[in-house]
Amino acid sequence: MILSKRETAVLTAVVETYVETAMPVSSQALAVGLGLSPASLRSTMAALTEKGYLQQPHTSAGRAPTVPAFRYYLDQVLKLGPLPRREQSRLHDHIQPGAGDLPQVLRRAVRTLSTLTRQVCVIMAPRQDLARWRQIDFVLLRPGMIMAVLVMQGGLVSNRLVQMDESLSADDLVRYGNYLNSLFEGRTTHEVRGEIERQLHNVRKTLDAYRRAWELAAQALSEEEQPEVFVGGASHLTDQPEFTELETIQELLRLIEERSRLLELLDKTSASQSVSVSLSQDMPGLAGCSLVASPYSAFSTNHGTLAVLGPVRMNYARIMPMVDFAAQILSQCLKSRF
Repeated sequence: MILSKRETAVLTAVVETYVETAMPVSSQALAVGLGLSPASLRSTMAALTEKGYLQQPHTSAGRAPTVPAFRYYLDQVLKLGPLPRREQSRLHDHIQPGAGDLPQVLRRAVRTLSTLTRQVCVIMAPRQDLARWRQIDFVLLRPGMIMAVLVMQGGLVSNRLVQMDESLSADDLVRYGNYLNSLFEGRTTHEVRGEIERQLHNVRKTLDAYRRAWELAAQALSEEEQPEVFVGGASHLTDQPEFTELETIQELLRLIEERSRLLELLDKTSASQSVSVSLSQDMPGLAGCSLVASPYSAFSTNHGTLAVLGPVRMNYARIMPMVDFAAQILSQCLKSRF
């Protein structure tokens, strides 16, 4: 539904005032800024209420924007500018994309964004299946027990215990690792897993010498690992007036603790190529919440997701460019490690 010019102006003023104050907005509060009489404003606000864009929490109070109002504001009104250079420098200096391994970078990014936005920040690490193979090493822990250490380009590391027969020596494991690395360096883990499955079903005698190398690799990649999820700023939930009810806080804390639900929520946003906003109507069970998310990647494939979770009443003009720029920092971080 496209609103008239006056309705759009009034809706915009209500949304932006409500974001700033967290209080229902009266016609008197908007009259001066919009140059309209209180009577004209009341009429327009009543029309917006009938259309479902405003609601009146109490009979004597002003109006508050509904979720559809925020969606209209995001889709039809908000014009995003670049993140100010000062904020860009601040993000980059705190995230320090060149220092430490990738998990350390993601932890710093979570802390930085949650502090700057005063909201919950969630980052999903890159999926292993989409990362490219760099090196695998097999470490003999004791006869029959081996540690497979798979290092992917971009800084991801996966460790897995593998059981094989006790006749394998440390020299055998070095030879098998070198053989697999010569075949698979630069290929995605998904591609490698498919090739291993094909080779294990191949009965050609030429593979007999490296049969156990394929079996070791198959165990090391037996199943896709769930990507790690980093969360920061959960304490900020209690700072929001929308989340004062115990039931709401408990639901949000359950979401944060249940990483599978977080992954499902973040996966829904991964198809987007840029920063996006999911409101409560898009997230069952999360009434009054909003998720500002952006994918980050090394090249053409989306590897991970960065998001800020908070109330629908969020300062999108500030938070969306911040999330977008932080995702760019993480993308450059991955590229520099390839």
